[in-house]
Amino acid sequence: MLKQVLEQGRESADVALEDLLPPATQHPTSIHQAMRHSVFAGGKRLRPILCMETGRMIRTAAGAHSHGRSAAAAPKKSSSAESSYAASLPPGIDQVGAALEMLHTYSLIHDDLPALDNDDLRRGRPTCHKAFGEAVAILAGDALQTRAYEVLAQLICPAEARVEIIREIAHATGTIDGMIGGQVVDLEAEHKKPDLATLEYIHRSKTAALITASVVSGGIYAGGSAEDIARLRTYGQSIGLAFQIVDDVLDLTQTSEQLGKTAGKDAAAEKTTYPALFGIEESIRRADALVDQACSELNEYGDAGATLKELARHLAARKS
Repeated sequence: MLKQVLEQGRESADVALEDLLPPATQHPTSIHQAMRHSVFAGGKRLRPILCMETGRMIRTAAGAHSHGRSAAAAPKKSSSAESSYAASLPPGIDQVGAALEMLHTYSLIHDDLPALDNDDLRRGRPTCHKAFGEAVAILAGDALQTRAYEVLAQLICPAEARVEIIREIAHATGTIDGMIGGQVVDLEAEHKKPDLATLEYIHRSKTAALITASVVSGGIYAGGSAEDIARLRTYGQSIGLAFQIVDDVLDLTQTSEQLGKTAGKDAAAEKTTYPALFGIEESIRRADALVDQACSELNEYGDAGATLKELARHLAARKS
């Protein structure tokens, strides 16, 4: 079941991204080619899938008439909208997922730049700046960010929900407990002895914040209550931190071919990571405990929460 959800969710996200991004032939072609080079590099589409699956869970658990935020019809788009998978989702939620993936990809493009992590490989192919040069790569990241918010501003849902989603995602990508703030502290912590407070801040801000926003945004779009959003926030924060802990472990235990990016870079840069502080075995135990905590938040939803629970466990067990 999970394999099918991951495949169909990735397909729905890709269809939405194809629909929403300018074509490679659109002038100026260099920037659009660079954006597409990184977006369509074979990513897992974790954030769109989390967003869409959360929306489906809230919609299923609440019943078709309990909430109204996503009842407005989305514009008819691709053949994906007619698939059984897409039909089970709140209409138009794939656009929220696509915007989240644009923001994630922008962060990866900038993260790979020589001034930051200086990497040549991402998702098994040359990083954006290697393929198009640093100037175009910087602008491609900027362009994906601005396009993402343009998409979010046009979501087919009540204005209150739209504003709430934009606020949630903007905060998650910002400087206070968000992605950019986490990246800054990560850079400043290199070559220093790690401590738990710094480590948690980096992981919860740099990685977990956008994962949490993906889950919460899906809940908001589907009309979740304040109680729903609180549970979803805890779920997202827990799996987001677990995801990054596992990422730290994989950087030490997998090859570049397995990861699709350069392995061993964290250790080489003396980055602050969970394995550096606790070792591999204890890091895995902590990730498993976080997944258990995340799953417990979904007990309220019964069978409707089964897929998100399974997805949380999948993230902790992954090898790439």
